[in-house]
Amino acid sequence: YVSLLVRVAQAAREEGLDLAGAVFGGGGEPPTPAKVGEIRRSGARYLPSYNVTELGKVGIPCQAPVEENDHHLCLDHLALVQHRRTVPGSDLEVDAFLFTTLLASAPKLALNVESDDYGVVERRACGCPWQAEGFDVHVRGIRSFRKLTGEGMTLVGSDVLHLLEEVLPARFGGSSTDYQLHEVEDQRGRTRLKLLVSPRVELASEQAVLDALLAGLARASPAADLARATWVEAGTLAIERREPIWTRRGKLLPLHLVPHRAEETAAPAEPAAAAPDRPR
Repeated sequence: YVSLLVRVAQAAREEGLDLAGAVFGGGGEPPTPAKVGEIRRSGARYLPSYNVTELGKVGIPCQAPVEENDHHLCLDHLALVQHRRTVPGSDLEVDAFLFTTLLASAPKLALNVESDDYGVVERRACGCPWQAEGFDVHVRGIRSFRKLTGEGMTLVGSDVLHLLEEVLPARFGGSSTDYQLHEVEDQRGRTRLKLLVSPRVELASEQAVLDALLAGLARASPAADLARATWVEAGTLAIERREPIWTRRGKLLPLHLVPHRAEETAAPAEPAAAAPDRPR
């Protein structure tokens, strides 16, 4: 996981170790500029990975990337189209990835299967060896629009919706609009989760609120319990007394994900023959 690579790089620097010549490869969460910067400051090189359990390898890291998460689409066994759709519970629209397997030997047959990922798909001449091999379609700026990810652990929105909107208000006061999880990145490139609690809610103990959320995650599902254990060990989750963040259209989302700069400024890619802009 990218966050674990960041921690290794930071530990090396703290010990005065030079990791020049080392190559860190990983995925599980977006390799943001801050995270990759931390890795590179240790002397190591970072190569992203893009895999989906049911599909296998989706992308090969570009050797002449335009950003930290730039891949060559594995056209030898996958096809990818994009479909404009609204993120559930949001007013945000994204170009969701839909994958189709091309080989009879594929472990699973996929036909326009949505992976919950979105990003930029473009045909670009990068000049790296993979382009010479015919892999000229790039996938970059990859993010999940349904999940909250920190320290490589993924928390599905449905696992925490009940906790934020019902359990915490019933126990500590307030309403479903007074609690929100907010994904942030600190100055060291580590992904943090802030539990935002409105100052209107009178709390005898902030730690009791965090403990209740963590206990609820432990009971929600095996995946949520694994995320809880990892976040506790990494110190990922903290409470912040401030009003939850509303969208510009007046919606309050239980999970507030901050879009990365690359996603906010990326221009739409021109349609390519191998990557049409709508599903068939």
